[in-house]
Amino acid sequence: MKSHIRIAITGIESTGKTTLAKALAEVMNAEKADEVARYDTRVQNKTIDLHDLTRLAAAQLEACCAAERRAQAAGKSVIVSDSDVTVIRLWGRWTFGAEVSGLTGLEEWADLTLLCAANLPWEPDPLRSLPDANDRKQLHQLYIDDLQSRKDHPWTLIDGFSQEERLEQSVRAVQSFRNAPAFNG
Repeated sequence: MKSHIRIAITGIESTGKTTLAKALAEVMNAEKADEVARYDTRVQNKTIDLHDLTRLAAAQLEACCAAERRAQAAGKSVIVSDSDVTVIRLWGRWTFGAEVSGLTGLEEWADLTLLCAANLPWEPDPLRSLPDANDRKQLHQLYIDDLQSRKDHPWTLIDGFSQEERLEQSVRAVQSFRNAPAFNG
């Protein structure tokens, strides 16, 4: 039986990922790995290039592993990451029209991915660049396609219209995953 569960939260910008990650970590007494890209100087200065995405993937994986080590030391069984491989993969495809190298470790980290639907209003933020509803819908579909292409990787769409509904859906998804034979086998 597996002793812990690693949850990645993904989705396009302004879908409540950070809010959900914080709330889910709190209610599940989990360790949280922050989205490292949000604090990256090149991202903040909008001088990022394709090679930076490989670096960010490695940094996100290290943040996830550090959260996992903290969880183990604290006796916690859940780790929540505020980003995942899909964010970085699709960032490369959408922004640079290219594949990002070095994603295998981050892709293999999560046991369960929660995809935040693009049904919340877009909120401006210095790091956001996708206010157009059609672009948001198109990119969200690419997230779905990417997750569906990972045949053996479980994921759940989180599509509540409020943060409270999203948190309830997420808790149910984690509980369901924990009770699944594949997790316990």
